[in-house]
Amino acid sequence: MADIAMQLHIEADADTVYAAISTTEGIRSWFTTTATADQGVDGLHELAFPGVPEPWRLRVVEAEPGKRLVLAGENGPWTGTVQTYEVLNRSEGDVTLRFTHSGFPAVDDAYRDFTYGWATKFVQLKAYAETGKPAPFFTS
Repeated sequence: MADIAMQLHIEADADTVYAAISTTEGIRSWFTTTATADQGVDGLHELAFPGVPEPWRLRVVEAEPGKRLVLAGENGPWTGTVQTYEVLNRSEGDVTLRFTHSGFPAVDDAYRDFTYGWATKFVQLKAYAETGKPAPFFTS
């Protein structure tokens, strides 16, 4: 199995970053405008993308507000993968976001595309969390 692992420094507080990754409004502000996100364990996140026939579904496996969110892919190319977001407070008052997307069956073209994709999307996440100005990567 192959994992994608990334880390970025975000000049925002933990609650702001957690809301950006765990709420409908947050996800729509940096990732895709066609998204819904239930709160709490066993909640469902549905993310739709232009040209994709059905939304990708992720089940909330762990949810510790301001600290940790774990999502399990239920369909599409993320089936069987797990996304783990860890929000780590820094002494400066901002955070480090540590992200792992685990469980890819191989380092193939899809894996490489998702690695690049996460890197580009996290640029949007960082900008949104730091400025509060929505700039989603995918719009419907």
